[in-house]
Amino acid sequence: MKKLSYNNMTSSKRSKNIYNKHIQSGFTLIEILVATVILFTSIATVSVIYKGAYLSAEKANAHVTISGVIPMVLNNIRQDIRAQGNSELTELSGKELAWGVNYNWSAAQIAFKAPPDVYDPDNGNMLSSPNKYKLWQVDLIVSYKVARKSYQYNELSWNDK
Repeated sequence: MKKLSYNNMTSSKRSKNIYNKHIQSGFTLIEILVATVILFTSIATVSVIYKGAYLSAEKANAHVTISGVIPMVLNNIRQDIRAQGNSELTELSGKELAWGVNYNWSAAQIAFKAPPDVYDPDNGNMLSSPNKYKLWQVDLIVSYKVARKSYQYNELSWNDK
């Protein structure tokens, strides 16, 4: 039996063996570049989506925090306005912090009126009272982290005179 050696092979067989080895040796540079571009594109897309979701969650959390503090803030403002109800001031304001939420408010007096006239059956006349009730227009700005909300409402105070 004749033994084949490398020297005995023809040159065409040798070049064919070398060619086959190169085809089966792995990925081409183009395939690696395409896979890398696809990988980094998907990573970038996911990170943009995650960042958007994170920012939305932060904003929602801030609005929920503000909504939870509003009843206490309104009560504090009401007490401040009613405490100064006997004064002659026509504009009030304040800046405070409650549960980590900053709020600024200002109130302007829009009306100062008396209660309705009352009929006195003893002498048959209508009795009028002095001005007692003040109506205030309150502007409120509440801010927490990235959220800021503005409110406008009316508040009532009265003189105890």
